[in-house]
Amino acid sequence: MALLATGLGVIPVAALGPTMGGLPRPDMEPVYPPEDAGYHSYEEMVAEIRQVASDHPDIVRLSSIGETYKGRTIHLLRISDEPDRDEGEPEVLFDALHHAREHLTPEMALSIIHLLTDGYGTDPRITAIVDSRVIWVVPMLNPDGLAYDLRGDPYRGWRKNRQPNAAGESIGTDLNRNYGYRWGGTGASADPASQVYRGAAPWSAPETRAMRDFILSRRIDGRQRIRTLITFHTAGELILYPYGYTYADRPSDMTALDERTLRTLAETMAASNGYVAQQSSDLYLTSGGKLDWTYGRERILGFTFELYPSGGSGIDRFYPPDELIVQETQRNHEAVLYLLEQSDCPYRVIGKEAGYCGPFFDDLEVGRGWLVDADGTDTATGGTWQRGVPEATNLSGPKQIGAAVSGRAAMATGRKTLGCASCNDVDGGVTTVRSPSIDLPASQPTWLRLRYTLAHTDSATPEDGFRVVIVSEGTRTVVFQDLATAVDRDGKWQRLKLDLAPWDGRRVQVQLEAFDMGAPSLVEAAVDDVRVTLP
Repeated sequence: MALLATGLGVIPVAALGPTMGGLPRPDMEPVYPPEDAGYHSYEEMVAEIRQVASDHPDIVRLSSIGETYKGRTIHLLRISDEPDRDEGEPEVLFDALHHAREHLTPEMALSIIHLLTDGYGTDPRITAIVDSRVIWVVPMLNPDGLAYDLRGDPYRGWRKNRQPNAAGESIGTDLNRNYGYRWGGTGASADPASQVYRGAAPWSAPETRAMRDFILSRRIDGRQRIRTLITFHTAGELILYPYGYTYADRPSDMTALDERTLRTLAETMAASNGYVAQQSSDLYLTSGGKLDWTYGRERILGFTFELYPSGGSGIDRFYPPDELIVQETQRNHEAVLYLLEQSDCPYRVIGKEAGYCGPFFDDLEVGRGWLVDADGTDTATGGTWQRGVPEATNLSGPKQIGAAVSGRAAMATGRKTLGCASCNDVDGGVTTVRSPSIDLPASQPTWLRLRYTLAHTDSATPEDGFRVVIVSEGTRTVVFQDLATAVDRDGKWQRLKLDLAPWDGRRVQVQLEAFDMGAPSLVEAAVDDVRVTLP
C-alpha cells in the first residue's frame, strides 16, 4: 500500500481522495490553469485545511457535514478555544461555493480560516473572538460543480450541482433555490435545464440536505446555537439580508426588532468594505434560498456577501484573476470580525441589549424547545397550548386575539378556532407548557418579563385562569396568577414583570398554565415575548 507522510502522520494515499501532494491518479481532480494557479481546486483546498488542522490542533477540528452527489466529502472546520467541548458559546457559520463558477468564494472561506488561526495567540482581538465563539466554516459546498466547471476552456460558467434530474436529460440543481422555505416561488425555475432549477422538491439535492442537517444539529435543548452567518457568493459587492422571497421590508414572518438589527449590521459591515447593503429582494426576487430558510425557520441573522466585482457583465465577471484574491478577501476581514464580535448579542447594535440579550429571550416565532405537558400530568380535554399564528375569536367581544405582540406567532391555548369561538378553548382541567432551561447569573438581578392575555365569558369562576410557575431543582413555585371572575372579559395583551431574585445563580424553567376547573366556561390565554432580562 502506498503511504504518504503528512502533518497528521503516515496515512494511506487512497484515504486522502483522488490525489494528494502531487501524486497522480487516473481519476485526478481537475486543477486551475497556470494563469489562475492562485485559486484552490477541491483537492488543493482539502490539503490546505488539513494542514491548518495539523498546524493548530489546539483550536481547529476538521470533519464533514456529508457528501455530494458524486461522493466528495463536504468538509467542515470548527474553530474554538475548546474544539472538543461544548461550552454553550455563540456560534457563527461561514460557507462558500453554493454555485460552482463562483471561484472567489472558497478563497474567502480559506482567508477567514487563516485570519482566525494564524492570528490566535498573537492578535488580542482575534484571540478574544476565538476564545468566546464557536466558528464553523464550510469552504466548498459544491465541489462536484467546481470540478465540472474547471474542465471547460478554461471554464464552463457552470452554476448548479451535478445531480441528474429525473428525466436524465438535464444535469444539476441550483443549490440556492433548493432550501425548504418558500420553495418553488418567484426566482426559481421548474425547468430542469434552467440555471436556477429549484430541484424536484425541497431538499432534493444531497448538498442542501447536508447543510440542513448540520444546522439543525446545532439545536441544543431546542434552541439554535448558530446566531449569525455569512454565505459567500459572487458577484456585485453587496451585503444582502433577508428576505429574498418578497419585496416587503418587514413581512409578517419578520419582527421589527430583527429587521432593524439585520439592516444595521449589514450597513455597518458595508461601511467597512465599500459594499452596498440592501434587502436580498432588492437585487431580485428569489425563493428556496439559504438565507430565507435559516432566518425563516431557525431565526439565524444571516447575510449573503456578493464578492468582487461590482460591475461587468457576462460570464467573465465570475472569474477575476488570481492576482486579486488577497486584495478582495482581505477587504472583508473587518466585516467578518465585526459580525463575530456582535454575535453574542446582535441586538446590541440597535441599543436593545438590556431587553433582549439577557439569559433568555423567545418571541415564539419559531420552535425553541418549549414542552407541552412536560410532567405528563395535564388534565385539560381541549384548548391545550400551541405555538403558532393564533386565529381570532369573538363572543360578545374578542376572546382569542388573532395578532401576536411581535411578528405573527405566539403561544396560545387552542390557537385554531375549529369553526366557533368556544370550540377550542381550554376545557376540563389544566394545560401547561414549559420553557427550556435558563441559567440565571448569581451576581446580577434578573426579571422575567412577558406579555399575556386572559379572556373568558361571564360563566367563569376563580377556578379558571392563568398562572406562571418557576420550576427549579424539582420544586414548583407559583409567581403569578390571574384568576377569573364571573364577568365577561375580552382578550387584551398585558405586560408582566416578575423578580427572579430567589433563584439567583440557579437553573430554572418557566411554566405557563391555563385552566378551566370550574363550571363550563369559555377560557382563552396566550403569551408572547418571554424574556429574562438583566439591569
